[in-house]
Amino acid sequence: MLLHYLKIAWRNLLKYKTQTIISVLGLTIGVVFFAYGYHWYKYETTYDNFYPNADRVYRMYSMYKSSGKPYEMGTMPYIAVEKLQQAFPEIEKVAVQYPNSGSNFKYNNKNLGYPLLEFVDERFFNMFPPNVIAGKVDANTFKNSDEIVLTESFVREHIGTPEEALGKVLVSGYGKSYVVKAVICNPPANSIFKRVGYLSDSDALFLYTKVDDVVKWHDFNDTRAFFQLKKNTDIKKFNEKLRTFAIDNNYNDDLLFGMVPLKSVRQTISNPFDKVTFDIKYIRTFILSALLLIFAAFFNYLNILINTMFTRVREMNLRRVNGASTLNIFGQIVIEMLLLIVVVLLFSFCALELTIPVFEKTFSTIIITGKIYRILLVTICAVSTMLYLTAFVFLSRFIRKTSLRQSTPTKNKFSSNRISLVLQLAISLFFILSAFVLYRQVHFMHNADWGFNKNHLLQIEMKLNERIPFMENVKKLPMVKNVINTNFFTIIPNMENMGGTRAMDVEWEGKPMDYNPVFQTFDVEMNFVTDIGLTLQMGRDFAEQDLVGRWKSDKILINETAQRIMEMENPIGKKITVPANWSNEQGRGKEEFEIIGLVKDFHTIALQSEIPPLLIKGMSNANGGYFNYVRVVSGTENDAIKAINELVLKHQPDDENEELVKTVDSILADLSKTEQDVMNLFFTVAALCVLIAVFGIYSVSQRETQRRRKEIAIRKTAGAKTREIMVMFIREYLMITLAACSVRRGVPVGRIIYAPLAARVCLSHFHFVVDVCGGEFGCGGYRAAYNF
Repeated sequence: MLLHYLKIAWRNLLKYKTQTIISVLGLTIGVVFFAYGYHWYKYETTYDNFYPNADRVYRMYSMYKSSGKPYEMGTMPYIAVEKLQQAFPEIEKVAVQYPNSGSNFKYNNKNLGYPLLEFVDERFFNMFPPNVIAGKVDANTFKNSDEIVLTESFVREHIGTPEEALGKVLVSGYGKSYVVKAVICNPPANSIFKRVGYLSDSDALFLYTKVDDVVKWHDFNDTRAFFQLKKNTDIKKFNEKLRTFAIDNNYNDDLLFGMVPLKSVRQTISNPFDKVTFDIKYIRTFILSALLLIFAAFFNYLNILINTMFTRVREMNLRRVNGASTLNIFGQIVIEMLLLIVVVLLFSFCALELTIPVFEKTFSTIIITGKIYRILLVTICAVSTMLYLTAFVFLSRFIRKTSLRQSTPTKNKFSSNRISLVLQLAISLFFILSAFVLYRQVHFMHNADWGFNKNHLLQIEMKLNERIPFMENVKKLPMVKNVINTNFFTIIPNMENMGGTRAMDVEWEGKPMDYNPVFQTFDVEMNFVTDIGLTLQMGRDFAEQDLVGRWKSDKILINETAQRIMEMENPIGKKITVPANWSNEQGRGKEEFEIIGLVKDFHTIALQSEIPPLLIKGMSNANGGYFNYVRVVSGTENDAIKAINELVLKHQPDDENEELVKTVDSILADLSKTEQDVMNLFFTVAALCVLIAVFGIYSVSQRETQRRRKEIAIRKTAGAKTREIMVMFIREYLMITLAACSVRRGVPVGRIIYAPLAARVCLSHFHFVVDVCGGEFGCGGYRAAYNF
C-alpha cells in the first residue's frame, strides 16, 4: 500500500511539475538561508566556549559614570582586580591581560618585526589552559619575568621546530631578553586570544607598585580582567553589586563596572587587533531575512496546495466512488507532501555542499559541516511540522466538503489564497523598501562631505622600521604633490576604536563638576590644516615657532564640537590641560596647551557615530609619523601606490605581505561595507520573495481561469473581448497587490509604520542618515539628517 501511495505521489509531482518546482525551490532557498544564518549566529556567540567552565567566565570592564562610555578596549584599573576578588566571595578565579606595549623583536640578529604578543600574569593559563606541544606551562609560568610562550606557527616560521625553540632567546627593542619556555598550539579560529606569544609585563607591574592607591584607581586603567564565578552564582545580584562598587567604597566617584560573558566578548567589547567584519546586529538581520523568506515560501506552498486540491476535486470523488475512504485520500496527500519534503531535503543538502566555500569567503566566517547539516535537518523538520499542521486543518475540511461533489462552494473559497498572496507581497515590499533605504544611505555615505579634501589622497600605515628615510624617498616620487605627517589621524569605524587617540579628564576653565566628555586627540605636522584641506574658522594653523624642544608643540587646535562642549565663545588664547601618553610614580602625566585655532567640524569617525570633540596637537616629523598621507597628481593614484609599495619593501616592513598604502576613498568605502552587504542581502531576498510571490499569483490565476471557464464563455457569448476579460483578471490581482501595499502605505498605516520601520531596522546605528520619510514616502524630499 505504501509503495502504491509513493508511485501515485511521484506521478502527481511530475504531473503538476510547475507547482512542484516552485515549491521545492522556494522552501530550499528559505531553509538554506536560515541554516546559514543560525549557524553563523551560534558560531559568533560561542567564542572560547571550549575552555573549562567557559559558561562561568566573564570579562569585567569599566565605564565612566559621567559619560556612560566604556573604558578603551574594556579595560579597568589593576587595583580593582585585587579589591573585587577580596570583596566578592563569588569570584573563584581571575586572569589578567596587560596592554601590549609594542616592540620589535630579534632572534640571532634576525628581525622578527612587531609580533602581536599578549602580556599576561601567571594566572592566565590556569583559566585558559593551552594545548602544549613542547615545554611546560604550569602555575609558575611567568613568575619569572624573562619567560615567553610562543605559538607553533610563529616558531616554525622564525626559529625551527617546537623542540628546537625551547630555551632560545628573543630580544625586544627595549633590550630585554626572553627565554622560550613552551610552544603551544595555534589558537582556534573562534577564539579572542589570537596572539603569537605570551609574556609577563614586569615593567608595568614594577611601576604599579611605586604609586599610591588613589593614582592606581584613577590613572592605571589598562588591565583586561576575566573572572570565573562559582557555580549557582546569582548573576543579576552580582552585577548589581559590582556596578557601583568603586563609588560605594569611595575609590573613584566616576567609575562603574560591567560584565559580559566570555562567549560575547568579541561582539561586545571593541578590539582593534580583532576586527569584527559583521556585527551581531547584521547576523540577526540575516536570520530575520531568512525567517521571512521561509514564511514567504511557506505561504506560497499553501497557495499551491490549495490550488492543487481544488484542481483534483474530480479525482478525489472518483476515488471515493471506487471505495477509497477519507483516511485513504488523506494518507495519499500526506505521502505526496512527505515526498516533496524529501526532495527539498536533498536539494538543500546539495545547495549547502556547493555554497559553503562561497559563504565562508563572503562573510568571513567558518562553517562546521556536521553542525550546519544538523541545523538544516532540524529546520526542515520544523517547517514540515508547520506545513503538516496547517495542511491538516485545511485538508480535513476540504475533503469533507468535497465529498461526491464535482465542484466546491464559491463562498470564501479564495480567501486563503488571497491572504497568503497579500502576506507574501507584504514581505517582499518590506525587503524592497529596506534595500532601497540602504541604497540611499550607502549613496549618501559615498558622496558625503567629510570636511576635508580626500581627492587624490593616499594613506600610508607606517608599519616599517626605517620610517624617516622611507618618507624622504616618498617625497621624491614625481607624482607626489605634498606629504602630510601625522601620528594617529585616520578614519576609524566607531568611537570604541579610538585607541590611543581617546582622551578623558581634559581640564579647562569653567568645566562643570562631574562632567567628563570623551575627546579625540592626535598629533600632526605643521601646515596640516592647509594640506589636508580643513576650514579654519578662527585663529591660525601651526607654525615652526610653535615647537617646544625638538619636535613637540605647546599649541593646539580644536574643532567646533570641542568649542561647543567647552562653552568657549572665543577659544583663541585659552589654556587647556590634556592627559599625556606617559605615566610616572605620580600617576599619568598632564600637558598644558594654548588654543591657537578653531577648525570646522570634519569626520574622523565613520558616519555611524557623531563627530567627537577634537584636540589637534602640533609636532614635527621627528619620528616619521604612524599614519601619513600623500596627495598625488590627479590620475596617478595607482602608479603612486605601486611606487610606494616598492619603496616599502626596501625599508624593512613588519610584514611584506601586508597592504600599507590605500586611497582614502577606498578606506571610506570600506566603512560602509557592512551596509553594502546588508543592502545586497535585502535586494537578493527581495528578489527571491518577489519571484515566489509571482509564482503564487501565477498559481492562483491558473486556478481562477479554470474555475471560471463557464463565466468566461458566457462573457464571450455576450460580446466581451479577450482584452476586456484580461483587464478584469488583472484588476483583481492588482487589488491583491494594493492590499499588500496598504500594509506599507495604507491610509494612514504605510507612511506612519512601514517606511519608518524599515528605516529603524536599517539605520538605527547611524548618526548621519538620509531622511526616509520623504519623496517616495510622502513626507517631503530626501535630505541628509545630521543629528547633532
